[in-house]
Amino acid sequence: MHIPDGILDTATIIILWILVIVVMILGYFKMGRIFEREDSDKLIPYIGVLAAVIFAFQFVNYPVPGGTSGHLIGGTLIAVILGPWASVIILFLVLVVQSLFGDGGILALGANTFNMGIIGGIIGYYIVILIIKILNKTTLKKEMKITISTAIGAYISIFFASFVCGIEISIGGAIPIEIAVPAMVYWHLLIGIGEAIISALIIFYVYRVKSDIITIESKMISNVKLFNIKKYKRPIISVAVIIGVLLLMISVGFTIGFLSNDPDGLERVLIDQNGENWLENLPSSWVPLFSWITNDYGAAILGIVVSISLMSSAFYLIIHYKKRNSLNIIQEKIIKHS
Repeated sequence: MHIPDGILDTATIIILWILVIVVMILGYFKMGRIFEREDSDKLIPYIGVLAAVIFAFQFVNYPVPGGTSGHLIGGTLIAVILGPWASVIILFLVLVVQSLFGDGGILALGANTFNMGIIGGIIGYYIVILIIKILNKTTLKKEMKITISTAIGAYISIFFASFVCGIEISIGGAIPIEIAVPAMVYWHLLIGIGEAIISALIIFYVYRVKSDIITIESKMISNVKLFNIKKYKRPIISVAVIIGVLLLMISVGFTIGFLSNDPDGLERVLIDQNGENWLENLPSSWVPLFSWITNDYGAAILGIVVSISLMSSAFYLIIHYKKRNSLNIIQEKIIKHS
């Protein structure tokens, strides 16, 4: 669902960029208290690895019947773990990295973040909350409640994102709206099954291993569960293992041919309407920084390294300033009451 440059009209590009910037600024202030705690900097390696996971799963496509392919979006998955506002910022940064490899346009970053981050993250998150409230009336175990809710939220969010994406590309004149919207929705109803399964499996694993890293956990119990970050003093082993698993997954997938080279849902819709070479001839205002890397393994390794570095640096600054602001507020209250 990565929209390339040359498809959207100028007005759509500007409006969606403005919306995304406003939401990210708002998200910075609305991110949970977990990021303001004194020891919250210990979260940074995990956030970096989470970005690498999303990059890796978006980098590789799984086959979908009908001659197309899909990949994880991950907006709902991130929102369930770190909250909806953090998910928008993380998806934006992941999409920045992917645009450096030519996967999605630089001008279309606003639209792609809106579709995958805001719709996939924020809307997906509140769908998960709704499903959890329904499942709380059942006797299911908590890990099953959150797993099922994440799967449903991820699937529905993909449906909405594909619907909106169809409208966006039709406004730009690439495909008439009566063709774009039904075609996008049709393919992503299939692709969304993979999104739901992958998101559910990851959240089930994370919940079983480190349940208190999941911010949505507090929605499942009457009292808010405190984040026991002291358990994560030495994340280096976990980080190394996860990166190793990602690289192994990509290597094995390409080697045995399970991962697909077919176009994804958006590309399939555009190709079906405009021809195989249409995407290659789109005008672009820039050349992707890493477009010279043609080896899949090399691109995967570099992308994972860049994702971890960029995300860790960004959230180091976010956490640093949120902690400082929190300290200033506490000091002001002390002075006021002294």
